[in-house]
Order: sequence, then C-alpha cells, then structure tokens
Amino acid sequence: MLNISGLIDNIKKYFVKGHSRDKLIKKNILFSYVYKALDICLGFLLVPLVLSYLNEEQYGVWLLLFSLTGYFSFMDVGLSHGLRNKFAEAKAKDEVEKLRYYVSTTYALLAIIGSVFFIVFFIVNSFVNWERILNTKIILNDDLATLSLFVFGAFSLQFVFKIILTILTADQRPSIINLQGFLIKCLQVATILVLIKFTEGSLLILGAAFSMIPIVSLIGLTIYYFNKDYKYIRPKMAYIDFSYLKDIMNVGIKFFFITVAAIVLFSTDNLIITQLYGPEQVTPYQIANKYFGMSLMLFAIIVQPLWSAVTDAFHKDDFDWIKNTMKKMTKIWLLFSAGTLFMLIISPYFFKIWLGDKVHISLTLSFFWFVFIVIQSYNMIYTYFINGVGKLKVQLYITLFSILFNIPASIFLAKTLNMGVSGVIMATTISMLLSAVVKTIQYNKIINLRAHGVWNK
Repeated sequence: MLNISGLIDNIKKYFVKGHSRDKLIKKNILFSYVYKALDICLGFLLVPLVLSYLNEEQYGVWLLLFSLTGYFSFMDVGLSHGLRNKFAEAKAKDEVEKLRYYVSTTYALLAIIGSVFFIVFFIVNSFVNWERILNTKIILNDDLATLSLFVFGAFSLQFVFKIILTILTADQRPSIINLQGFLIKCLQVATILVLIKFTEGSLLILGAAFSMIPIVSLIGLTIYYFNKDYKYIRPKMAYIDFSYLKDIMNVGIKFFFITVAAIVLFSTDNLIITQLYGPEQVTPYQIANKYFGMSLMLFAIIVQPLWSAVTDAFHKDDFDWIKNTMKKMTKIWLLFSAGTLFMLIISPYFFKIWLGDKVHISLTLSFFWFVFIVIQSYNMIYTYFINGVGKLKVQLYITLFSILFNIPASIFLAKTLNMGVSGVIMATTISMLLSAVVKTIQYNKIINLRAHGVWNK
C-alpha cells in the first residue's frame, strides 16, 4: 500500500537538502512548473478561441505585427542583461549601495529611450505602408496603422516596466515571472471571451486589448515588489547617476549586439514565410512552434535559474558546484528530448483534437520543429552558463555568423529545394547546432581554467 505521508516527507526532504543555491533553484522550479502548467493550458485554450474570433489571415497578421516589436528590443542597448549580471554580482558581494544606483539609473535611461522611441514611431507611423509590409489586403492600412500604434505604444511602456522582471530573475526568483505569464493568459482568455460575446471579429479591438494586458501586469508587479521585498532599492531620483552605467554597459554592450543578432535570427522567419507564401502560412508555422515550444518552455524553467546562480557561484569561485550542476542539466536534457520525441509521435492526433480542420500542420513541419527544440534546449544550457560568467565575445561572433547564414539558407531550403516553410526552421536549426558545438567547447575551456584570448572575453 502506498505510504502517502512517507512520500510527502521524502518530497519535503528533497526540497530542503543540499546547497542553499540548489534549494533556491528547486523551489523556483517547483512553483514555475505549477504556474507554467496553468499558463500552457490557457495558452492552448486561447489559440482556438482567437481563431474563432479572427480568420486565419487576420491571425497571421496579428502574429507577424506583434513579432515585429522584437526587432526593437535591442534599444535597451543591453541594459537589462547588464543589470541582471551586475545585480547578481553586487548582491553576492553584499554591495547594497551599488544595487540602488544600478536600479534607479537603469530605470531613468530606459524611460528616456522608451519615450524617444514612441515619439519617433508616432511621427513615422502614418507614412508606413503596413499593407505591403504585412502582405495583406483584407485590412485597411489606416486600421493597421492604428493597431501598430497600440502595439508599439504598449511596447514602449513595457520597455520601462519590464525592469522588475530583470530584478526578479537576477535575484534567482524566476517563478514570479512564470506567475506573471499565467496572470496575463488569464486576462487574455477573459478578454477574448468578452469580445466573442459582444463584438464581431475585429483585429483592431483584439490587438489593442491584448497589447495593454502585459502593461497592467507589469505595473502591478512593480508597485507590489518595490513596496515589499525591494523597498530598500526602490527607484529614486537621488540614486540616478549615469556614471554607474559604465559598470552595466561593460557587460551590457556585448549583450546588446547578441540580442540584436538573435532578434534578427529568430524574427526573420515570419517575414520570410510571409513574403514567400503569404501571412496565412505563418499561422501553421507558429502553431507548430507553440506546440513543440511547450517542451522548450518546460526545460527553460529548469535552466532559467542557472544564469544568475552561475554568476553567484563564479564570483565565489565555486567551480565544483557549477560542474555538478551542468552534468545534472545534461541528464535532464536527455529526458526532455525523449519527451519531445513522444510529442512528435502524437502530434497529428493532438492537432486534430486541438484545432480540428481549422489549420493543417504537416508531419514534415512537426519533425523539423522537433529537431530544432532538441538542439535549442541543449544550446540553452551552455548559453546560460556563458551569460552568467559574462564571457560573451565568442557567443557574439557565432550569433553574427548565424544571421549571415540563416536568411539565405532559409530562402534556399524553402524555395530552391522546395521544402516550403519546413526549410525555414531547418535553416535556423543548423545555425543553432553550430552555436551549441562552439559554446560547449568554450564551457570546457572556462571551467577547466584553460580559456585564453577570445574564449575568455
């Protein structure tokens, strides 16, 4: 007979034993899985609800327009990632005064950048031919211009308020971010249900509503945490000192170029597909991404705390902990790869139950998404280690090379070899495979104290 009380005691012991850094990671993983499971359930519910409100081309236009904001994420010039590393380092060294200056100065600069971006976008928006960019004729250009104003206006606000997420992540509390994702999904599902009941399919109304939901969530988190846990580093005018930007930007500028390169690498897929096949083909591509990406999201929950934990361990010379943790991550990756293979096997049946006949997703496309997820999850382990130690130059070079390779390779595989949209994800997969190999080599050099030259910068 199953001893329930004994099982519960063993689970409790697992979460309270080990290094304090391990216990914090376990706690975050547990809560993150709860929040992410709820998030995923609502996410799968959301797709058919939106497709019942919008047609396939409207949905593709929305996905593409929203993804375009990714091109402008680089405007923080690496400040968020730089703050993440410097926050974790300063906290590891108990440098509270530095924390105050880092936080307030970052808020001030990002507020300036976000305001300038929105003003410039507001001016040029009326001159942009959105119908041509999005390759659609079913929505008037004036409506697309209005929608883009909502989307990019919300992006400008998120630009500033997302700093609370950086602080939480740097403080090894990523489970709160997964809670925020769940709350956003709750609001989105509630919103689409109201829209279905009281309005007809309007991309403008849906886009405006969905754009503002993350802002509400971020403002709520910001107010709560700066009045509770982070009251001692609450942003104040007195702690704005732009001389502290040098510390953040020494690391941040490298993250800036890596982020720009990564944005181009991952965001161009939708544009390539739209220009080659039309926006309606973005829908099956992104739905397959959403399905297989579930495995990557679940794996990311485990890997996510690694970045700031590595920063803490590296600055305390705790290399044994890093080695043991990386070995554990590799074993977990193998388990997740097996789980992703199972997702591939059942994918035709799942899509049929989930979407019916609304969208067709080929087994070929599913297979290439499976391969991409397996390689990208492995790549993520070593990316987070390298980000944590701040040795970014090799990663920058390999990411820049991936951009130069990915776009022509995507077009070649999709068009010349007639692989369709599957060729686009295959090209990105090849780029990620090269990145994973190089980062594994750099990890071994750093952890064994054999990194010299570019490998140690």
